[in-house]
Amino acid sequence: MVTEISLNTVCGHTTKIIATKEGKNTHVHIKTTCEKLRKWGTHFDMDMKDLMGGPETILSQKMAEVPLTPTCLVPAAVMNACWLENDMISKNLARKMGKMEIIFDKLE
Repeated sequence: MVTEISLNTVCGHTTKIIATKEGKNTHVHIKTTCEKLRKWGTHFDMDMKDLMGGPETILSQKMAEVPLTPTCLVPAAVMNACWLENDMISKNLARKMGKMEIIFDKLE
């Protein structure tokens, strides 16, 4: 199985996250136009403890090594892709929703 998530963000970059379950790990491949994300890492594996979050996870280590802006959606999208790939979020629900959004309701 494979899960793919695409991001079009306010920074102007496009990113695709591809998560593939391989045994006990989930392989993450990130395709992006963002140079900072390329330095952050575009190929890595996450195990079950990484999917639960916390300071000792691979995402936390990556953020410590190459900090992204606090508004970057990629770490959350990586988690969503991995959770979907590991049946921790319903794929049927994700298909039904189609997308998640941040809506700028009022900007004066």
